[in-house]
Amino acid sequence: MKKDIVTGDFLGIAFIDVAAKQPIGDPLIVDICSLSGVTCPIKAGTAFSTTQKLTAPKELPESYAIGIGIGHGQPPNVEPIACAFALVDDDNGPADFEVWDFL
Repeated sequence: MKKDIVTGDFLGIAFIDVAAKQPIGDPLIVDICSLSGVTCPIKAGTAFSTTQKLTAPKELPESYAIGIGIGHGQPPNVEPIACAFALVDDDNGPADFEVWDFL
């Protein structure tokens, strides 16, 4: 990552209904610096990994996304640090899809 991870930064994971542009269930939000074995700050460019568990909702729509993000701040004032998402059963997804809208 290009920015340090500091106290208050979070990891968020969410299932998202792509068509409705709505989260499915509650996202998992964890304070990175409070995770066991993590010492902050984590300097930019330093490898960081964690394992988190989030059970998928029992019923998922035909098209959905799994979004993962690391951010700084509190909604609605979140500064994105890193993000990724996977689209399930959707060729391209909507052009205006934004992971940060759901974390």
